[in-house]
Amino acid sequence: MQSEVGTPFSAVFLQPTAKPSGSPTSGLMVVEALQELGAQVHVIFAQDGSMRSDYEARGCTTEILPHGQWLAGGPKHRRLRRWIRDWQAARQIAQRLRRLRPALVYVNTLTGLSGALAAKWCRVPCIWHIRELFDDVGGEMHDPWPGGRKAVRWCLESLADRVVVISRAVWENVLGSSCAGKTVLIPNAVEDRFFELTLTREEARRQLGLPIERPIVGVPGTLRPVKGHEFFLEALPGVVASVPSVLAAITGDGDPAYRQKLLDLVAANHLNEHVVFLGTVPDMAVFYRACDVICIPSRAEPFGRTAIEAMAVGTPVVATRVGGLGETIQHGETGFLVEFGDTSQIAWTVRDLLVRPSSGSIHRRAELIRRLFGSQSYRKAIVELVSHIRNLGKND
Repeated sequence: MQSEVGTPFSAVFLQPTAKPSGSPTSGLMVVEALQELGAQVHVIFAQDGSMRSDYEARGCTTEILPHGQWLAGGPKHRRLRRWIRDWQAARQIAQRLRRLRPALVYVNTLTGLSGALAAKWCRVPCIWHIRELFDDVGGEMHDPWPGGRKAVRWCLESLADRVVVISRAVWENVLGSSCAGKTVLIPNAVEDRFFELTLTREEARRQLGLPIERPIVGVPGTLRPVKGHEFFLEALPGVVASVPSVLAAITGDGDPAYRQKLLDLVAANHLNEHVVFLGTVPDMAVFYRACDVICIPSRAEPFGRTAIEAMAVGTPVVATRVGGLGETIQHGETGFLVEFGDTSQIAWTVRDLLVRPSSGSIHRRAELIRRLFGSQSYRKAIVELVSHIRNLGKND
């Protein structure tokens, strides 16, 4: 996509983590859109990780400044302490803003209160991009104390010039009826390389060290309880009963204690010959191509990036009907939806796709995903949003 580059300007981008996951991947797409407008982007990560180098390779300057704990759970005194810590972090970020003099602050997470506060104090326009759900619908965010959800909505209403949500599920859960006049829905996007992959299934499996002949069910995502691995492993014996040679390939890293819990569940269900943990996979497009079916068994999902990535590669997807997945997947056309917790239903659906592969056109499915979630339309939406905010600032 070509876009007109205006007067160069500085932007500060607040990103919660640089560890490989959906958030920094989407964040990099936002940064690319900012750069199309002529922005020099300085990225402040709350947590370091390998994707920091991806941002630097794109021309960003970066630093690590811990922040973003105000929506963590725990007793009231700990939640209050987190409010105070994020307030202190906001003061540090404000110092950066006074030095860098940006024309825009872009906060890429609901947890980014510190960045939004700093922008308000320094009178810099702020876009707040929300990608999370609260625990009342199975998400990982917790209402802060004091204030609860009302405080979250007040902060968004008071501190953000525009609010971006990635799905209707996020909009309803986080915002409710607040921020109605300043909120825009921009779904996540798929990088072009997923559509352009030419690797065969056999070649992909050789790259990953996976067996060529066995049917493989892939489970992508970081190792976190919200991703539903336990639900999947409880359902897997039902697949094994009909497809004895099936192998489940699980990607991602996470809390060692949770990983051990999953290993114990594998052993308890006698699945040692049917499950392999791959850890972090450098190129997820290769992983999707290597699999016969991708299963996303999440208990909550703000959007479901792995679903659109797998569909872009052409691999059939089975996912739970939770959060944004119900919006992302067109049941029976681009993928298949099941109810979270229904082990029989998910086992039957996965088993059916292994025994009778989806008859739908892979090309048609990928083209539909490109139309709905292509990177060009995503960057265009971000460019239009940022241009609007900058024009408002010039007219003030």
